[in-house]
Amino acid sequence: MDPVNPLGQEPSFWFAVAGATVVKLMTSPYHSILRAASTVFAAIFAAYFFTDALLSVMDWDPDRYKAAVAALLALTGEGLMRVAIQIANDPTRLVDFVKAWRGGK
Repeated sequence: MDPVNPLGQEPSFWFAVAGATVVKLMTSPYHSILRAASTVFAAIFAAYFFTDALLSVMDWDPDRYKAAVAALLALTGEGLMRVAIQIANDPTRLVDFVKAWRGGK
């Protein structure tokens, strides 16, 4: 493993993820150790596994946007995963979401 790029990511990626994770923990209404650990895990997981995919789909320059996208995914990843699980458990939520997105009710 390269000590400069742990897990194949630049230090700027990890600084962005760490900063976003700290902000998320500081603003979270949940304060148990287990909840904090799961929040940290979800933030790192979302940033590590979805940053490159999102950059590719959006056709954004990784040199310019990778750290920012990683930080945003670290902040929002847990909520996005929670919504995905809710939709998987109740597919009518997806229909409601699509209707709301299109301006319906």
